Amino acid sequence: MPEKWFPELKRKGLLTYGIVIAGLLGLALILLSSFRPERQETPEPAPDAAQAAYQETLEAQLTEMLGAMAGVGRVKVLVTLGGSEEYCYAQAGERTVSGDQVRSSNTYVTVGGASREPLLESVSHPVITGVVVACEGGGGNSVREAVYHAVGVACGLPSSQIFVTELG
Repeated sequence: MPEKWFPELKRKGLLTYGIVIAGLLGLALILLSSFRPERQETPEPAPDAAQAAYQETLEAQLTEMLGAMAGVGRVKVLVTLGGSEEYCYAQAGERTVSGDQVRSSNTYVTVGGASREPLLESVSHPVITGVVVACEGGGGNSVREAVYHAVGVACGLPSSQIFVTELG
């Protein structure tokens, strides 16, 4: 039965209109889909090896320092970091002024023979966002106060970002 419809639709020109309308509907759906916000799952970024090594170094240094304090006893330290390591490369710039226009251009300073790698100027470590300390003497007020003060000075943190508790 459908085989008989196509010649009749062709004759009336409806087949062409149908194809054009179907194409336009398809384009409209594609256009509408670009306006719909995409659901993006933000995966938890895995800390890179350099950040993990930095975190372990900080924890080891704090553990050693706090363990040497009077009344602290055994100690465990957890350091949380925000952000990631950032590398700053040396740049050379040129600035030209011509009438009302100011043009500037920056290029990286490179070192090395054939490899031509950019010159690393500085590395900024991730920001310490908090420290948790569990120690045997953490139940006493004087020890707890000394730990808060020591961690605050060592890490540059306010006491609101430090938590001290007794080791269980």
